[in-house]
Amino acid sequence: MKIIIFAGGAGKRFWPLSRIDTPKQFINIINKTSTFKEMVKKIQPVYGWYNIYISTNEKYISTLKSQAPEISISNILSEPQIRDVGPALGLALIRLRKLGVHEPVAIIWADSLIKNEKKFQNILKQSEGMILKKEAKLIQIGEKPTFANANIGWIKIGKKVRNSIHKFKGFVYRPSPKETEKIFNSGKALWNTGQFVSTIDFLLTMYEKHNPKLYKHLAKIEKYIDTSKEAFEIEKIYPKIEPIHSDHIIQYNLDDSCTKVIEADMGWDDPGTLYALKKYLQPKDDNSEKGKVYNYNSKDCLVYNYEKDKLVSTVGLESMVVVNTPDALLVVHKDHVKEISDMFKELEKTKYKKYL
Repeated sequence: MKIIIFAGGAGKRFWPLSRIDTPKQFINIINKTSTFKEMVKKIQPVYGWYNIYISTNEKYISTLKSQAPEISISNILSEPQIRDVGPALGLALIRLRKLGVHEPVAIIWADSLIKNEKKFQNILKQSEGMILKKEAKLIQIGEKPTFANANIGWIKIGKKVRNSIHKFKGFVYRPSPKETEKIFNSGKALWNTGQFVSTIDFLLTMYEKHNPKLYKHLAKIEKYIDTSKEAFEIEKIYPKIEPIHSDHIIQYNLDDSCTKVIEADMGWDDPGTLYALKKYLQPKDDNSEKGKVYNYNSKDCLVYNYEKDKLVSTVGLESMVVVNTPDALLVVHKDHVKEISDMFKELEKTKYKKYL
């Protein structure tokens, strides 16, 4: 099986820890290492370097190579511009198809966190086996939820087929807190890890059927893959593609006739926001601290200070995120961390763009 690890996101909701030149998947946020390096470390022992491909933006290639020098440059599937996950996944798929890859392919995200390495590896093997046996055309990997997380998507599951395999009933993307509680308490939904196993042919068929305009662009690019004109044609065609998430092409168009869901319990989490990172590190009301920090009567906060000669103190805060770096300070309540990416877009238009 081929593994495609997606590591091209900008990580805007992690600002100011994450910056344009060093997005969150490449910064040391867990155990003094990056989530990208941790993910590669979990997959490489099973599938080897040859079967691992990385999809990323061209400007991150040098950073990627510095963190995983064993990855061959031919296994780096770069895009000239960020056009969202839909085009990025499509570009990776047509490159592999042009190279004659017909075996199953796993879609993995570089910014995911997984505590139980063995369970993760076993689930990938199980998913690969199900695809080879044609039990389904696409295997979704869902995580058994431990709380009502409103910051991620959910997979609704139906009748259990066997062991940890369920029928698929649909997706819910970032439901409201009230709806999330209802979904969680139903016991009939899993956290959507975003990870799945399928085949290149099936996935590209979904592109052709549900977004023919995008597929036509990809088909044009495919003609030039592995030729002297590849880089020139991608640079010319790819920026014309409209940004769209792959969920709108694949996931939201799936039904139980073609997909099954594996219920995982591998300690998966997606620290998509700074507060989500806090909940991963300190699930209870304890504070998560870094650097010279003194919290007084504060709880459930993430307080990171990256200035060695400065003390950051808080008084009476609850569920807040405070990140102090040498050139930027962020203070935000947990209920507004999603808005950091909106603020990021606004800052790009101002004189403060240099701080991004």
